[in-house]
Amino acid sequence: MARHRPTIRSILCVALLFVSAAEARAGIRADFEMDRDPELRVPAEVSVFPGRLRPLWFEALQRPEADMQRMAADAIGTGHRAGVPDLTGAIPRLVEILTAAESHPAARLAAARALISLDARDAAPQLAQSAEQFGADLKQIVEPALADWSYEPLRRVWESRLKAPATRRRDLLLAIDGLSTTGDAPALPALLELVHDPLQTPDARTAAARAAGIIEDQGLEADAERLIAGAPAVPVLNRLCAVRLVARHSAEHSLNLLSQFAVDAEPAVAIVALTRLIEIAPQRVVPIAESAMKNADPLVRQRGAQAYVLYPDPQRVVILAQLLDDPHPDVRGAVRDWLFDLRLRPELVDPILATATEILAGDRWRGLEQAALLLGAMDHKPVATRLVTLLESKRPEVGIAAAWALKRLAVPETLPPMFDKAVRQTELRAKPGELPRGLDLQTAHLIEAFGRMKYAAAEPLLVRYIPKNPLYGEFSRSAAIWTLGHLHEGTPDESLAAQLLARVTDDNPMPPEWDRVRAMSALSIGRMKAVSQVPALKKYIGPRIPAALFGVAIRWALIELTGEPIPEPESPRSRKKRWFLEPLE
Repeated sequence: MARHRPTIRSILCVALLFVSAAEARAGIRADFEMDRDPELRVPAEVSVFPGRLRPLWFEALQRPEADMQRMAADAIGTGHRAGVPDLTGAIPRLVEILTAAESHPAARLAAARALISLDARDAAPQLAQSAEQFGADLKQIVEPALADWSYEPLRRVWESRLKAPATRRRDLLLAIDGLSTTGDAPALPALLELVHDPLQTPDARTAAARAAGIIEDQGLEADAERLIAGAPAVPVLNRLCAVRLVARHSAEHSLNLLSQFAVDAEPAVAIVALTRLIEIAPQRVVPIAESAMKNADPLVRQRGAQAYVLYPDPQRVVILAQLLDDPHPDVRGAVRDWLFDLRLRPELVDPILATATEILAGDRWRGLEQAALLLGAMDHKPVATRLVTLLESKRPEVGIAAAWALKRLAVPETLPPMFDKAVRQTELRAKPGELPRGLDLQTAHLIEAFGRMKYAAAEPLLVRYIPKNPLYGEFSRSAAIWTLGHLHEGTPDESLAAQLLARVTDDNPMPPEWDRVRAMSALSIGRMKAVSQVPALKKYIGPRIPAALFGVAIRWALIELTGEPIPEPESPRSRKKRWFLEPLE
């Protein structure tokens, strides 16, 4: 069978997914039905600002006191980033504070930061001169910004620093980074000289290698080979510099070097090489992918897994699935989501299901959690019995994932043991002592399953969650009320509706009722068509509907009950920040 050859687009999409392990992925999540049934649009907040901030800050900036200047400059920079309008008028005064010899260093630093925030490019000469005149701390703020602005005069300054033997380390690193940002080709020979200089500090050499590799994306193979030639044991620093030199190259010679670096014992070297190969020649990673997936470094394991995702076959999928039990959450989470996407390839479905089912039969909690999520998302009903067993796991992650998966599978035969578990969880809340971690989330998923499968026998249990009781948990109570609405969908129950209305109207702050509980109560009143509650609900709809979950839930319920059109709420206006100086209004 011919192996799948990915398109350039698919390679780039997957590569982008790996840019940062910390980035959130839109994959499988143990989410709640009540958060999307019904679909409610809560408008985003709009920041508003007091009308006289600008004149107050400008007046404070004119004061001679250093603290007042500093705080006003900081407020102007922060305010501009937050959206306070018309602050560019402060630029002339900020330049005065920046350049005046008598200015306090703290005020000068604040003025520089504000000018950079305001994108005051016309002030670049003054920023550059002040950075040179008033010290290293100012340089650390100013020079990266001038590099982003491609301020030409500084290029020559940076180039001269590379060649001057007495350049201080911080200034040298600033020069290297600045030339890297501006892509200054004439600086390449001096950068390479730094790379090869054994007397230079490691951070300067690696920074210079990175800068050279960014400025020039071809022809640096000889320099890379020079770094790794000679001694049998090439120092890690040399290998790291070498791989950075060719990290943007694409010629065949470079690919051969990158393939060599991809199996380096030092993860920092291997990651750079693997990342580049995945971008332009992922087929070169496939032969080493399995060994990479056994590396001690999680990023190396990710790159190895990524190669098998781009070039999958039934055997590779089995190996890939073993990473569902990976120690690092980003690795196992990514593999879970990729396997879910690979289910669209018919020849891969069976090995994915078989391997995940095998992991689910084991006893390693990380693999159990991810396998439960994956198999639940794939709607693999044969594992339902095993998932019921896992509801009793001592690891809350496993118990929550099992409950969510059972909710997704919706197998009627699992309802009695799920209900038994929910009953025991409920009884546990009434006992003294600390509640188990994850109890609220697991119970909420079980309760939502009763709503999804219309399990009427659960109603007496669910009603216990209506009264305000913090021990019963925000998610469990919200899920119970949401489920009651589904059990009574289209059929009013006046007694139940009255209990739910008590939750809607509970404005008592001692203790406060959860907004989610109040919103779910309104939704369930609307879902059961309890029109008797319309007058009470309408009290919450004035000229402006509250632009929060509670407000949009009331609106949805009233539309369901009356059929009358109700405009959507406007975006809420919020003053999120208190400034150091504000008008009294």
